[in-house]
Amino acid sequence: MKICIISTTVIVCPPKGYSGLEMITYLQATGLANKGHKVLLIAPIGSSVPNNVELHGTTLFESEKQAYSGYWHRLPDYDVIIDSSWEKWSYILKMENKLKAPILGVCHAPVHTMYKVPPPVPHPCIIAISKDQAQGVKEAWNIEAKVAYNGVDTNFYKSSGQTRNDRYLFLARMSIIKGPHIAVEIAKKCNVGLDLVGDDKITGEPEYAAQIKAQAIGEVIYRGEATREKAVEFFSTRKALFHTAQQFREPFGLSPVEAQLCGMPVITFDNGAMRETVKHGETGFVVKTQEEFENIVKNKSCDNLSRKKCREWANQFSVTNMVDRYEELAKEALETGGW
Repeated sequence: MKICIISTTVIVCPPKGYSGLEMITYLQATGLANKGHKVLLIAPIGSSVPNNVELHGTTLFESEKQAYSGYWHRLPDYDVIIDSSWEKWSYILKMENKLKAPILGVCHAPVHTMYKVPPPVPHPCIIAISKDQAQGVKEAWNIEAKVAYNGVDTNFYKSSGQTRNDRYLFLARMSIIKGPHIAVEIAKKCNVGLDLVGDDKITGEPEYAAQIKAQAIGEVIYRGEATREKAVEFFSTRKALFHTAQQFREPFGLSPVEAQLCGMPVITFDNGAMRETVKHGETGFVVKTQEEFENIVKNKSCDNLSRKKCREWANQFSVTNMVDRYEELAKEALETGGW
């Protein structure tokens, strides 16, 4: 198949630092190319791709509408479009009846926060990155979505073998929806050490990030942005991950999976896909309230969990499985006319 993959315009592929969906689009492109498909990746200039992937460069930080004006004419040359951009301008061609290829529209956030209505085409071929997100699509739009879990490089994310300490870890964007303020509050109430790791530049919440920095005193340390290599070190040397997205219906959550692959248990709120990616009582704890969260920390409950089981469980979210699933869905969309 000839497959076009559309990434965002804000981060190059592969990301130079820790990142989310831009790494996913890069892994999709390289994985599908390695399976023999002809792949075009649309991503910012400065991205780096292997010889078997073609790159169409967009301008870094340009609007997705502007980027679309520079690549729309290429889309009809492809059998399938996998669109992971936020605004998904590729559907315009479908609306204009100028594109026969199915567009697999991948949703990387809760759909009700992205769009008020689904793409106005007969077969939008929406892909959710978890079963819970697929349920969210059904609730918001009353249409069915196919599920394709995100994939993580299991060869890269593995324990470094370093000695673990008693400090906990928060690793996510410094955004209010990710809840670093909740992580700080829990750490202080439970009198435990906490490292705050994550980007605070692309979130658009500088005042909030400044508040988190100000709260990071004593045993709570603000580390800021980290490379992927540094993330593995944190996952390998801290006690457990605080995933505190309490008010955010997490569509997947890469960091909990990456942590488990490195043998790190996860404590998280029962929101979104967390029960799909964390096995309660075996690879971490999925709780309803902050009080439950705090009790797990106070009781040192993560000490009783098997780090080997954490990795064994998380292995299901591999790049191989993700690429195979996207190949399967691309073939299904071509053969059936979409869904």
